[in-house]
Amino acid sequence: MTSTNRVVLATLACVVAAACWALNAVVAAGAFERGISPEQLAEARVVVALIPLAAYLVITRRDLLVPRREAIPALLGFGACMMAVNLVYYVAIDRVPVGVAIALQYTAPVLILVGTAAVTQTLPARTVWVAGGLTLGGAALVSGAIGGVSASLDRLGLLAGVAAALTFAGYLLLAELAGRRGSHPVTTLFIGFCVAVAIWAAVLPLWDWPFALLSDPDVLWRVLAVGLLGTLLPFALAVAALRWISSALAAIATTTEPVLAAVLAWLLLGQALAPTQLIGGGLVVAGVLVAQLTREPSPRAAPVELTP
Repeated sequence: MTSTNRVVLATLACVVAAACWALNAVVAAGAFERGISPEQLAEARVVVALIPLAAYLVITRRDLLVPRREAIPALLGFGACMMAVNLVYYVAIDRVPVGVAIALQYTAPVLILVGTAAVTQTLPARTVWVAGGLTLGGAALVSGAIGGVSASLDRLGLLAGVAAALTFAGYLLLAELAGRRGSHPVTTLFIGFCVAVAIWAAVLPLWDWPFALLSDPDVLWRVLAVGLLGTLLPFALAVAALRWISSALAAIATTTEPVLAAVLAWLLLGQALAPTQLIGGGLVVAGVLVAQLTREPSPRAAPVELTP
């Protein structure tokens, strides 16, 4: 497979991950309506995602259970960011309009570009900046954050939205760093989920979780779907993609989430798309396409096997 094909495949993996996250938002909303709090669902999603992944590794790839020593700090940070981004995003959508929360979270690509430039003291390619600007503006239009939003917004909700952007950028950067230090994508995901579950167990003990609600089949399938389709699959795709593209390009590709969420809301909930949302969707797609014009070195990682 050529390097160009790998970049395209990795970008498509991020787009599929964004689709999973968009569908996850629709499924999660139904769980909230049935009595599960945002914090409880955020905890459940990482627990549900960890169980099958751990079983797979114990049965087939025990060698991937133990991370490389030099990658441990990045993996610990990755897990902490994974836990935090879910929590603060749920807090944001609970206190400010969803569109504003999504727009704030998807300032992450620009944050990554600025952070990369500051740390490496090298400017990313001009096309990456153009792509970041297009996707940021498009996400704001699609989410409805531009136009029609009240100026009176909850401060804690806004802070949570900013925190969602920072932690979203953080887990992509740290996953890329772990890969550069030789961590296998599956190991990165496994340790990240373990750290997230450990933090949640301290913050919200599992014995306080409302297990009785799982007797409702509609709640049960939503919790399982959020954990498997909305967490395990998209995080696995995003982490794997970072072997071939940078965290900046991965973040740009995932800004398709608000576009896909708007489309799903139209298809599943009957919510019509406004003209500004259609324009925003076009900007996001244009930004992802512009990002493909970039030719930058792939993240350096130790060679890893993808099969047992």
